[in-house]
Amino acid sequence: MQYPGYNTGNIILTEGEWFPFRIHKFVQLQDEEWYYILEDINGLRHFISAEYYKKYGFHPGDRINCKIDKINCTGRIFLEPRHPFYNEGETYLFDVVKYPDDNDPKNIIITEIFGNTIKVPLSMNVNSEVNAEIKLRCIVKSIKKGIPILEISPK
Repeated sequence: MQYPGYNTGNIILTEGEWFPFRIHKFVQLQDEEWYYILEDINGLRHFISAEYYKKYGFHPGDRINCKIDKINCTGRIFLEPRHPFYNEGETYLFDVVKYPDDNDPKNIIITEIFGNTIKVPLSMNVNSEVNAEIKLRCIVKSIKKGIPILEISPK
């Protein structure tokens, strides 16, 4: 999907594609939350919440790549900076924190590199030996607000 209102420069920002951005500023707005102001290749500025990306180590002046995650009907562009460790579509080992139990029989809880806990749904193609594992191989399906969305990798 393309939004023609953002065709002010030479390049149209398109959903699902990656583009370079420069971190212009780190500011606190009226909602008392902190944001990064990113400048795109056309010189337009965009806000992203600093809360989700505080462990990424961003600083004003840095150049980063962001995926155009969504362009809504009003033309607002939602960006997802490239994760410093994980790439979409690749497989990684994650530490298991909690196995399925009577309270939550359909999910495994793991931790990722920054210590965030993630609930990973069990799928039909996973064998019952998963309870014996300390680490779990998962595919990064996508990344939203700095957190990987995972799927257990078939063995």
